[in-house]
Amino acid sequence: MHKKWFQRLLLSYLPIIFVVSLSLLLMTYLTLSEMSKKSALRANEMLSRDIMQSVEVSLRGIDAMLSKAIMDNGPIRQLFEPLPAQQRQYADYQASLALSDLAADNPMIHSLYVYRVDDNTIITPSTFTGLDHFGDKEFIGQQVTNFAPFKWTVRREYRKEAGERPTDVVSLVKFAKLSDKSLIVVNVAAGSLDKLMREMSGLSINFLDLVDQEGHLIASRDLTDSPKTASSHPSGKEWSNIRSDYTGWTLRSGAYQASIAEWVSSLFYVWIAVGFLVVALCIVWLVYATRRNYKPIRNFADKVADYSVQQGDKAAHTEKLDEFQYIETVFEQLLDRSSLLQEQNKENLDYRKLHVFRNMIEGAASVRKDGWASELEQLGFSDTYSGLIAAVVEIDRYADFVARYNSRDQYLLKQALRAVVMEISESSPFLVWPEWVSRHQLAVLYFYKDAAEQDENAIQQCEQLRTWVEQNLSFTVTVGIGNRISRIEDASETYKNALRALHYKSSLGINRLIMPNDLVSKPQGEIFMQLHIIRAICQSFRSGDSEWEGRFHELCNTLDSNMFSHEDLLNMLNYLVYHLHKEMLELPEEHREIWETAAYPKLQLILEREETAAEIYAEFFRVLLDASAQIRELRESKNSYNLIHSVKQYIGEHFMNPDLSLSHLSEEFGLNSSYLSRLFKEAFGVNFVDYVTRIRIEKAEELLQNTEKAVQDVAVAVGYTNARTFIRVFKKLKGSTPGSFRNE
Repeated sequence: MHKKWFQRLLLSYLPIIFVVSLSLLLMTYLTLSEMSKKSALRANEMLSRDIMQSVEVSLRGIDAMLSKAIMDNGPIRQLFEPLPAQQRQYADYQASLALSDLAADNPMIHSLYVYRVDDNTIITPSTFTGLDHFGDKEFIGQQVTNFAPFKWTVRREYRKEAGERPTDVVSLVKFAKLSDKSLIVVNVAAGSLDKLMREMSGLSINFLDLVDQEGHLIASRDLTDSPKTASSHPSGKEWSNIRSDYTGWTLRSGAYQASIAEWVSSLFYVWIAVGFLVVALCIVWLVYATRRNYKPIRNFADKVADYSVQQGDKAAHTEKLDEFQYIETVFEQLLDRSSLLQEQNKENLDYRKLHVFRNMIEGAASVRKDGWASELEQLGFSDTYSGLIAAVVEIDRYADFVARYNSRDQYLLKQALRAVVMEISESSPFLVWPEWVSRHQLAVLYFYKDAAEQDENAIQQCEQLRTWVEQNLSFTVTVGIGNRISRIEDASETYKNALRALHYKSSLGINRLIMPNDLVSKPQGEIFMQLHIIRAICQSFRSGDSEWEGRFHELCNTLDSNMFSHEDLLNMLNYLVYHLHKEMLELPEEHREIWETAAYPKLQLILEREETAAEIYAEFFRVLLDASAQIRELRESKNSYNLIHSVKQYIGEHFMNPDLSLSHLSEEFGLNSSYLSRLFKEAFGVNFVDYVTRIRIEKAEELLQNTEKAVQDVAVAVGYTNARTFIRVFKKLKGSTPGSFRNE
């Protein structure tokens, strides 16, 4: 039969629907686009004001801090006071420390130095040098002869030493001593302003440029290499222009370039009018097509009415019935007869079985008064069962399973696994009901007639399934088995116990059966008990001590001797990776690069892919050992390695000396204390004071754990003459007092 009338209807109405839909979509798009454009402009202006305010607040804070330091900071003021030669060096050292504290208090400060005119000396947080050897001497010369009010400079290049790679900064200069025009200069890295703008602006859908009064670019969210001019976005359209009264700088923002959507939006009202006109024409077309296509329907309705009259149907004599009501009346009895069959078969049997299965294992209440027995009887389980046990079959290394097979193969393998469960149980005296409850878990219910004798049979079937999968498929399964219950209504209890058993397969192993008795084979582990070992591993790893290997093995042995769920184990190892990452960020850039490229991503991948504790430990140790070797090789390649190694060894042997300090080490090794401090920081990523404190507190931990010495004696034994100082430092690092630590 040719479907000419059907095609006629399609050809009549589909173009109308298509054109009307496109018109409405276009009108909707234009309306939303116009609203979005206005909202975007308002939001962009608000964002620009917030960014400008944040930049201004940050710079004002540095300005205020600098002014306060000039007025109130004793060591800095003492720089310009006449002192004997033997006291001048100590005063300069104290001022250098004060400058270091100022720089540390504000992370946006890139560098800070004082120029003393009396002796042409530059004092920085780490060095003292003459003006002739200072990389920024040209800028100082310009500022000394400048009589204009001091304010933030334009973007410029700053070098601490001649030949050093320059850093783009903006600077604020103030007279530290007005009488001789001694200066104090603070530099803020332009990259910090770039970063602040990027962090506050989010997605790079528009440009953000910070320029000075003359249009020179100071900072930009998109700035990467050399500074650009204010015309860095010649094809862009400026949306807002915010000027700071404090700095005189201007924040410009807008779209990168005009798009076709911008052109379309400019003709908004024209397009809306065209859309309404098209809709009106479609309505006219719809009326015409409907009248033309109505004739066949009318003829069919007339024939139905004639047939009803011939059959003596009462519906034929009913008044005020339209054509479709006639047709409905003719077929009413047929529909009534079929409705009963449709109600009885409304749900697919497989779907209903899965629905009932999920309700049973989830503990949902039955909708029937007679409970699950009636539900199971409708599904064909008519026998009476006196017991039930649940097992959950979980595919091991499911990530590898998904990567190896496509969706179709995964489905076939899962159905094969379900079929094997049914096949193994064919000769069993009990009923087996398997269903997939998640992507990687197959739940199996074993219904017993005599539960006391058939527990072992169910366990044997699970073992047969595990063995069959291992021998015939390219993956393995781990089976968690729940406890036996006597009431079917308690099916959720045995299912939850089976799931709980699988939570511990990381500790107990994969490709095996895990039963409730296995969960008591090891003591339950406590995560917080391992945190101090993790911190010690991280600190030793960062400082290059080989002790981290022994501590890592100690942690693994402790975890092996206890039982942890997979979630707890991942949390603990994520905590280890987090602290390692945090510690390694304190090291110099070349050390951090080894960590961030050769170790950190691999550790995260191990946590995602590996399932058993033993595999995770082995892979972790291999990656950490490789990274440690690379970092050690890098350290040994430096000329200062032997010196720093000797200093480190000396600290390990004399940490109990209360006079141990940078000055003491300077005298012992014949080095400048500032130079020694810098070498120590570069080598181990931690300053001298923090390193000595950690060594002393670790030794104090051992004494508190293994001896009965009083806290006062422990403090003296690790180099603290004042017990209160020892208690304060111990509590700061360990979170509790020495007495509480010993009691715990």
